[in-house]
Amino acid sequence: MKKIIATIILSLISTLSFADGHSNANGFAITIKVPASDVAKVEAMLVSHYNWMKETHPMTGDKKLNSYSIMKGPEWNNPADPSQGMTGNMYFVLNEFYENPSGFANHQELGSKWSKIQEFQTMLFTYVVGYAFPGTTIATIE
Repeated sequence: MKKIIATIILSLISTLSFADGHSNANGFAITIKVPASDVAKVEAMLVSHYNWMKETHPMTGDKKLNSYSIMKGPEWNNPADPSQGMTGNMYFVLNEFYENPSGFANHQELGSKWSKIQEFQTMLFTYVVGYAFPGTTIATIE
């Protein structure tokens, strides 16, 4: 059931990405929180996505991928007091931004053809805690 709901949500988001005020979207960011037992499989899927991105996305021209990053870090019981230790969960933050909206549109088109897209989307929506999708870059240092 979660897979069906995730697919419907992503389809809706993809459909609305360029409707009414989202035409300037040039990227996205998503944060997921993963229990320790699933960290290895999630990280492997993120590395697979990274490799696919490197192979398929232009690094020059109008549809240029300006930045792609995956960051991970532990969840603390109390970030203000590290002595309280960690929960065992791991946060991953995936961030992509493109030269302009046509690069983001190209990403969506390429993504719809990726052989692992359904597995990737299911993974994201299983662990998602927040996202900016579609997103508009408001500041960057290059």
